[in-house]
Amino acid sequence: MEITMPLARVLGLPCLAILLSLLLTPLARADLAHAELIAQQQHLATAPYWLKLLHSQPLGSGWISRARGAGFFQAARGSVDPEAELLADLKGFYQVSTTPDQDLQCLLPARFAWLQQELGQQLDAPLSTCPQFQRWLHDLDVDHLTLVFASDYINNPSSMFGHTLLRLDNATARQDPLLTYSISYAAQTRDSNGLLFAVKGLTGGYPGMYSLLPYYDKVKQYNDMEDRDLWEYPLNLKHDEIQRMLSHIWELRQVAFPYYFFSDNCAYELLVLFELGRPSLQLSADFQSYAIPADTVRAITAVPGLIEGTHYRAASATRLYARVHQQSQMVNLDAEQLSMNPDRPLDESLTDQAASLETAYAVLDTLHDPKESPAAHQQRTQRMLRLLSRRAQLGVLDADSPTPPPPSNPAQGHDSSELYTQAGERQGQGIVNLGWRPAYQDEADNSQGYRPGASIDFMHWEAQYRESDHQVHLNHAVLVDIQSLAAREMFFPSLSWHLALRADDMPWDQYHHINARESHVMTTGLLGAGFTESSTADGSWLWHALIDEQLLTGPYLSRPDAGTGLDLGLTYQHDRDHVLIQLHPICYINRLGCQLQSKFSADHTLVHDISLRLSWERWQAANRALNTTTLGVFHYF
Repeated sequence: MEITMPLARVLGLPCLAILLSLLLTPLARADLAHAELIAQQQHLATAPYWLKLLHSQPLGSGWISRARGAGFFQAARGSVDPEAELLADLKGFYQVSTTPDQDLQCLLPARFAWLQQELGQQLDAPLSTCPQFQRWLHDLDVDHLTLVFASDYINNPSSMFGHTLLRLDNATARQDPLLTYSISYAAQTRDSNGLLFAVKGLTGGYPGMYSLLPYYDKVKQYNDMEDRDLWEYPLNLKHDEIQRMLSHIWELRQVAFPYYFFSDNCAYELLVLFELGRPSLQLSADFQSYAIPADTVRAITAVPGLIEGTHYRAASATRLYARVHQQSQMVNLDAEQLSMNPDRPLDESLTDQAASLETAYAVLDTLHDPKESPAAHQQRTQRMLRLLSRRAQLGVLDADSPTPPPPSNPAQGHDSSELYTQAGERQGQGIVNLGWRPAYQDEADNSQGYRPGASIDFMHWEAQYRESDHQVHLNHAVLVDIQSLAAREMFFPSLSWHLALRADDMPWDQYHHINARESHVMTTGLLGAGFTESSTADGSWLWHALIDEQLLTGPYLSRPDAGTGLDLGLTYQHDRDHVLIQLHPICYINRLGCQLQSKFSADHTLVHDISLRLSWERWQAANRALNTTTLGVFHYF
């Protein structure tokens, strides 16, 4: 009688593992050596896709990776030597252990999948099961991705140009997108010092990392807490493209990058992720110097067939503003009283009563102080519950709640970089201007696709050739000029403000009189505050009044001069046309006296990225005046 027993039971599992290792090691080494040879012959270490997987960028004659994190590089010099990293990864991929979650195939699945694709049967490594990675993919169950753009948040330096993230969609998302997850790349910081925050953000002082969070948390942060509208763009990506993107996200779980507000930020990192998902895309090459989120959204939506549609998710404050603007004054006055006294009697129609109660509830829910004390929070909650109770007693009424009209799509706005030329006259003498601005939007630009009344003029340079002296002058040099003109409305006593640090060529002679033949470059620091009004919910008509304080310095003055002035302006925006009228009277405390600067500009968009602008400016003081008129072509890119 022949008795057979499994080899594992005869030798024992440990002995079997040792025996198999001894038998397979020479073969595995031969396969590894062959795979390394083929990889070197195909120059895979310098393939664009491999360099993107390592986040490597050119440095002199070599490469350097921005990634920082334990386990991301297997070679000691992997961050600066892509070939050494490739060979180290190949070696690691052939090592399969009894704890598969720690196998390199499971830690770096995107790299392994790409090398499998490139080497084919030449990469004959035993496959690991990767249970943790597979469970992560199964739990997310992603079958669709949506690009999300959060509009600018001008009160936060890191978000004043907007923010982009990805929503991971599945069958649940088709029922309620709030129940899905999102992937976001952001700076990791707890600093509350604004100056330190700005300096470190500009110099890469913060680590940037990817995070996976419930989408409703991001909606609450952007829509409810920061009053930022969201634009959602469903993406037309194939299953394997989505899997490549998710595999790389898995590789970056413990990896950080130096975060720069203007370059290596949320927008740039998402472009690289798109290119890893669909290698045929070439998006990041156009954003090596700086990446404005709105510009990257326009670049993505411009790819034929990549975007399936657009969905607008209005912020809580946007919805409330639209409601207040469309309702009668009586309903709004009742709502104001109800927000303070929820038991106040109402005598209007049932429909108006319902509108007043709903508006009062929205006011308490939307416009409260996020740092309110526990006692204030409890009091506000009690008032909200009382309003809900009174509204429920009215029953269901056949009345539609006012909804905000969608603003212009950010993807349809002009690009943020600007190059322009203007020709005209300055007090009867010919002039030619040449200007360049890397970012973002100034008060004279067409605001379609941008927040009405918000402008950020950054690193703006303008040179002017003058026929009067046949010389080129520095006309403007703007380090930063930020203006937030938020229209006031009942419940929205918004403060408008203006902050600037710039240098301008002032038309003053040695006697501090206006003189067309003499000018001096002056550095100006400006801080202003006031209010803005609008007659339309979409902000197409805005007029503002600000009081500003200026400090002028420069070789022309024996000592700095300070002045107090008014900034009075009217802005009109409709489709392709943008008109600005501005008066700026100011009085200085020293020898410059009182002056009046008047401006007019009319901008007409010819095509998406080209506009024609007529400008007129007048300086006036002590019975002297200087007029400048130009007509220019502006190109956005």
